[in-house]
Amino acid sequence: MNRLQRSSYTAASIAALLALWYAGGIAFPEVLPGLPETVSALIVVLTEPGPYGNMFYFHVWKTIEMLFAALIVSMIAGTFLGIALGRNETLESTLSMWIYGWLAIPSLVIVFVSAIWIGFNANSGYFAVPVVITPFIALNMWEGARTLDTDLAEMAEFFGAGRIQTFKDIIVPQLAPFLFASFRSGLSVGWKITLLVEAFLLTRGVGFMFKRYFDNYDLPTMMSWLIIFVIFLIIVEYGVLAPLHERVMEWRPDAEGVRVTE
Repeated sequence: MNRLQRSSYTAASIAALLALWYAGGIAFPEVLPGLPETVSALIVVLTEPGPYGNMFYFHVWKTIEMLFAALIVSMIAGTFLGIALGRNETLESTLSMWIYGWLAIPSLVIVFVSAIWIGFNANSGYFAVPVVITPFIALNMWEGARTLDTDLAEMAEFFGAGRIQTFKDIIVPQLAPFLFASFRSGLSVGWKITLLVEAFLLTRGVGFMFKRYFDNYDLPTMMSWLIIFVIFLIIVEYGVLAPLHERVMEWRPDAEGVRVTE
């Protein structure tokens, strides 16, 4: 399927979703806010100051700031932890149980405990969000490290490649798919936790705005904020991650009938 066909299917799916939304808003107005009402609310959100005189981009930026700061910390910590677990059997046997236990802790508990330890402020979020995200990234990188082809590293060493060259040309290309999967996993989990932190602990950010309009039972404005952030995440995926993934994975040959990237 070429790019034009994929774009056509994407446009058709968006049109179908909007049509269903419009019909659902008419059939169940008390459950699903109507499409025209949501568009009107979205225009207000984009053009008028919100609580405390802040425009929508202030709240979006604060959410992005916390989310990506947490992602950077989690990617570094989770990658090193996952590779260490995948390459060291003793460490894997010792810590594997604790990784799964870490994953089992409810995110809400971590958020509340962070608030008790640190306070009801942004610092709690900067602590809680990486704590929630890191085990997901570590688990992905753990699986990636276990699948590394050690024969390639040995062959590179035999032909005189140094450690840096071996890491750059042998290890990183093999881990690249897992790095992208880890980042996407961290992004999908992280933005939900960031909104949770903002809703319960802060007075700014997209999560705070969700909570504010939820308290007022203003469904159209809630949907407006959801649309804004979903659009941002789609831009990150298709404007940054997908092209970068395709560029990084150019060295991999395409199997017949299989696309390496979208």
